[in-house]
Amino acid sequence: MSRIPAAQRFLKSALMLSLVGLIGPATHAQTSNRILQPIQPRTGFNTVPFRAARPANSNSGAVGNALTPANSAAYQSTTFSQSQTFPTANTASISSQASQVADTLDLKNCTISFIDDIMLPAQESGVISSLSVKEGDAIQAGTVVGKIDDDIFQQILKQAKLRYELASDAAEDSLAIEAAEKKYKVAAIEARKTSDLADKGSKSESDRLMAIYTKEIAALERDKAIREQQKAGLEKRLEESRYLEAEKHVESHVLQSEFDASVIKIMKKPQEYVQKGEAVMRIARMDRLWVQGAIEITDLNPEEVRGKRVTVTVQRARNETATFDGVITNVGLERQGLTRYMVKAEVQNRPIDGHWELQPLSGAIMRIHLAESDK
Repeated sequence: MSRIPAAQRFLKSALMLSLVGLIGPATHAQTSNRILQPIQPRTGFNTVPFRAARPANSNSGAVGNALTPANSAAYQSTTFSQSQTFPTANTASISSQASQVADTLDLKNCTISFIDDIMLPAQESGVISSLSVKEGDAIQAGTVVGKIDDDIFQQILKQAKLRYELASDAAEDSLAIEAAEKKYKVAAIEARKTSDLADKGSKSESDRLMAIYTKEIAALERDKAIREQQKAGLEKRLEESRYLEAEKHVESHVLQSEFDASVIKIMKKPQEYVQKGEAVMRIARMDRLWVQGAIEITDLNPEEVRGKRVTVTVQRARNETATFDGVITNVGLERQGLTRYMVKAEVQNRPIDGHWELQPLSGAIMRIHLAESDK
């Protein structure tokens, strides 16, 4: 009976040893697999692939050596691709911009507008007596295009002119001065003779005093004549000022342009009453026009385009285009948003069959020749 428990204990120990031998390798394999599993990085941290540490077991080390070169190669490929993509694109962009800056710059959707565009006003209130132009007519500087009734001012002008002429004659009349001068000379001679005779006893002292007084009176009359002529000169200047003022009032009833222009629109008709300062017609200069476009501040600096020659292209009917030459004269005085500044080129227009070929519009293309300046 004592041998049976001993046998049972031996069998139980052998069974436990066999179970330990079966479970041990599986646990070791699971541990090796966990060692070889790469650590997943968190977002925002360095993404360099993790290289697994080589475990002590030779089998797991073989697996580690097999995975590491693949991960390293993948990392090197990604780095190379990134280093090649961005520099190449930037270099091409810089090269393209440099080529553009060195040659020309095209501005699209440019607008064409008048340089001189005014509402011709009435300088005096009154009734429009006549208009000598119609819409579309070309007029030269100084051409009279209309007139406001000025009959009253014409009469005032005539009177002022007559007064001025009378004052001019009085200011230029020296007869009174000449007569007074001669009278003084005669009185001076008589005074001297009388004084000599009085010294000899032939004339009395009263005669001497009378001759001296007569001489002094002649001198005063001469001075008075001189002052009267000086006063006549001042009267002449006063009447001249009145005459010029009346003449200016008459001229202010005349409508005329100060520059070569075309009649764009007529607001008032003959026999209509206008107030002083009220527009009668709109006129504009057509021989030279503004062409305005916007330049990105990253493309060119304002000083690089001032004075540069431009070629403006506009679309005409039947798929035709027309080009015009000009020069940039206005740079950077206006801004369009935060990233662009405005430039204006003064462009020479040309007539064709009685009409101006270039008209105010939008959509023109302005090519800036950066290597050509107006001399």
